[in-house]
Amino acid sequence: MITAIEYIIGAIILILAVALIVLISIQQSKRHGLGNSIAGQGASESYLSRNKIASKQTKFQKWTLILAIVFVVCVVALFIIHSSGNKSDSDNTASATEVSSSESSAAETVSTEASAEGSAEVSEDSAENAAE
Repeated sequence: MITAIEYIIGAIILILAVALIVLISIQQSKRHGLGNSIAGQGASESYLSRNKIASKQTKFQKWTLILAIVFVVCVVALFIIHSSGNKSDSDNTASATEVSSSESSAAETVSTEASAEGSAEVSEDSAENAAE
């Protein structure tokens, strides 16, 4: 059974996943292809504009790393919470199984005794019918 904490952590994981996708999509590639070097687009940028872009990229990388770490921690926490919940559920299930198996054993014993009594009565009736 899923608890409220598992739903909350699941929602957080979903939000973090979307945020990571957006942050990674925003970032520029570190590789500048052959087209940029031939066209000379990198040479037209000033030193100030390159540093401004670099500082933005540094912030994006920093936030991406932080969100990725929080994402992994939430996934591990959800796994631990869910597996510990399953362990207690399986303990309860095992106890219920033991109770039901002992009940079924008792029921089988009663039905075996009843069938033995019934077959004894049938044997007596057959013996009486045969004697007549």
